[in-house]
Amino acid sequence: MILFCRKRTEEPTPVSWGRMRREVLADVRQLQVLLTNHAQAGLPAADLQVIRRGKALEYFSRHYGKVYVDEGRPISVKDALVGINQLMDEDADKGKEPPPVNAEPITRQFLRTFGNVNEIKRDQLQKFLKGSITTPDEFVQRGWCSEKNKVYTRANPLDFARDWSGKHKHRLTADLDQALVLVGACFDGSGINASDTLKNENFKPHVALKPLLDWLIKQGPDQSTRNAATRAAVIYNAWAATQAVKPRQGTLFANEDYS
Repeated sequence: MILFCRKRTEEPTPVSWGRMRREVLADVRQLQVLLTNHAQAGLPAADLQVIRRGKALEYFSRHYGKVYVDEGRPISVKDALVGINQLMDEDADKGKEPPPVNAEPITRQFLRTFGNVNEIKRDQLQKFLKGSITTPDEFVQRGWCSEKNKVYTRANPLDFARDWSGKHKHRLTADLDQALVLVGACFDGSGINASDTLKNENFKPHVALKPLLDWLIKQGPDQSTRNAATRAAVIYNAWAATQAVKPRQGTLFANEDYS
């Protein structure tokens, strides 16, 4: 934790989590030759991972308190550590399509863990999360899954959306919460109007909302979810088109490129 406590001579520069993530990855990849030499000299893999994480934490410390996951919402140290661990893991495993890079770290961890399956046995989930600084309880507390008979099951988007129906939308800030509410509203017979959520003056779409809808279209755990995500994306695009004509003040996220 020394990296976070060192004396500063100037105010940290505000930066989005997406930008920080890309720059951290670029810095770590520049270390590859050095790391390869260390590996050939016999340095254990765990020590190499410590070096990678140290480089990532060095960058985070330069912007500490000014790294944002969304407008006005700085990322916590724990979430940053979760995100950095994911970054290291994903750089080593390029064969799988990762969740949207601008999604919050806890969201990316959940989606990477479950992928496109609906259920995971407890022992398998615990093994997957080992060393990730994340526990299954954190997913359960957010309502993204539940446990029964030692099996964790993803939340049904329709049930999730109905639980949110009638609640104040200014509290609907988490990216995956927003995506599940919109997808759930687009299930057949939901009785919920997805457009009403988008048009609610208290609702502020997360920067990762649209990428998450697109991800769920391809990676949703069942056909019903994928169909509903497709409808939700169409509704979101129609709503976003009406917002494009309005002048917008520049923000940390205005020019982000997440392709």
